[in-house]
Amino acid sequence: MKVSSLLTQYLYQNRQLNIPGIGQFSIDPSLSIPEPTDKNFGEFLQSIQFNPKTISRPDEDLIDFIRQKTGKIKPLAESDLDSYLSDCKMVLNIGKPLYFEGIGTLQKNKDGRLDFIHGQLASERLEPTAPERKTEKAADKKPLYNTEYISGQSSSNLLLRRLLMIGGTVIALGVIVWGGYLLYSKKTSPDTDNTADVRQPVQTYIPADSLNAGTADSSTISTSPADSIQTETAAVSANTPTGFYKFVCEDTRTAKRAFDRFKILKEHDSRFQMETRDSIRYSIFVVLPANAADTTRIKDSLKAWYWGTRDRYIRIAY
Repeated sequence: MKVSSLLTQYLYQNRQLNIPGIGQFSIDPSLSIPEPTDKNFGEFLQSIQFNPKTISRPDEDLIDFIRQKTGKIKPLAESDLDSYLSDCKMVLNIGKPLYFEGIGTLQKNKDGRLDFIHGQLASERLEPTAPERKTEKAADKKPLYNTEYISGQSSSNLLLRRLLMIGGTVIALGVIVWGGYLLYSKKTSPDTDNTADVRQPVQTYIPADSLNAGTADSSTISTSPADSIQTETAAVSANTPTGFYKFVCEDTRTAKRAFDRFKILKEHDSRFQMETRDSIRYSIFVVLPANAADTTRIKDSLKAWYWGTRDRYIRIAY
C-alpha cells in the first residue's frame, strides 16, 4: 500500500496528521466521515484544515500505523515515510502542486508559503474559460512527484544501458579484428621453426664415415659455388645412379627458407643440391654412394648433423 494512502487513512482515523517539513492537517472531531461515493463527501473535504506549522519529527503513532499496515519493521517504515516526504518537498520546491488523495492539494506561492486547496487537484480548480489562457499541450503537463521521481531513474538507467551497449560493441569489434589479424598472420607467416634454423649457420661438416664421396661421380652431383645460386635450380636426373642414394634432408614450401638454407649448406659442402618441380615445394638433398645396409646409419648421421636434436627425419627419394 502506498504511503500517501496510509496518510489519508491515518488522518481520517485520528482526525490529525502532522507531516514534518510541511505542516498539520486536521478534521473536526465532531464531524462524521462519509464514504467517498456519498454525495456529501465533497462538503466533508471542505472541512479539512491545514496549518503550515513547523514539525520536526513524525508522530510515533503515525510510524506505528504505517508499520502495521505494511507489515514492515519499524526502521523500514520510517525509511519509507522519510523517502516519501523528501519527494514531497522536492515537488513543492520546484513549484509543482502536491496532491494528497482524499485531502487536498498543496502548492507553494510566490512568498514561499504553502497554499491549501481542499479536495481536488489545483489544476482542476483553475478557470478553464479564461480567454487569455492557452490550451495546455499534453507534452507540457507534468506528472505528480512520484512519476517524476521514477522518470528520472528511468532516464538514468537508459543512459547506463546505452553506454554498456556501446562498450560491448566496441569490445566485440576489437576481438573480431584481433582474431582476424592473428588468423591472417598465421596463414601468411613462414614456419617459425624453419626460419629460426636459417639464421643459424651450419658449423660442422658431415661425418666422413657417413658421407664418403671417394667413389662419387662428380658428373651427377651439382658443384656450383655458393655465390652463384640462381632462382631456378638445376633439375636432377630422376634416376639416381646405381650404388647411390638420394637422401632428402628437408622439404619446405617457403622459397626464402629453401634458398637461405641451401646457400649456407653450399658454403660447407658443395654436394648438397636443391630442386623444385612446381615452384611450391622445395627439396634439399644430397646424393651419396652407399650400400642398402648402410642407409639407416647414414640417415641417422645426416639427421644428427642437419637437424640436431629436433624431431625431424631424413627420407630416401627413389
